[in-house]
Amino acid sequence: MATVIKKYYEAFMLLAVLVAFLLFRKEVFEASVYLIGAAAIALYFVPVRLIAAITRIDTKQTGVQVTSSFIIACIIGASLVAVSDKNFPGLNTIVYGLAIINIFFMIYSFFKDQERKAFLLHFIMIILISWLLNFIG
Repeated sequence: MATVIKKYYEAFMLLAVLVAFLLFRKEVFEASVYLIGAAAIALYFVPVRLIAAITRIDTKQTGVQVTSSFIIACIIGASLVAVSDKNFPGLNTIVYGLAIINIFFMIYSFFKDQERKAFLLHFIMIILISWLLNFIG
């Protein structure tokens, strides 16, 4: 069990964002709890994961990891904006654009990535995008 968690800890973090967003929608806790938790996870994906992907020489998928990190952080960032201000102008268009980029990248990573971890992460983001579009729509 510990090896599964160690191998897929990023997927578990994104699942935590999904659960937190769902609990926010069901009004179990306030928006500030979701904003703090999701922002912390988004900060992991942008600076921490980017630096780790760039500094590690042994990885062959640096471009895939960097692009994946940016897309995931942008989607979580859009959810943060939606939670703090649901009527933000242009948010619906931004989320649809991120959804299209996410789907294209997910298809690309399915065929080109040897690890298939990026596919799983972006599949989880599709679920968040669908909940987000339902929330702002």
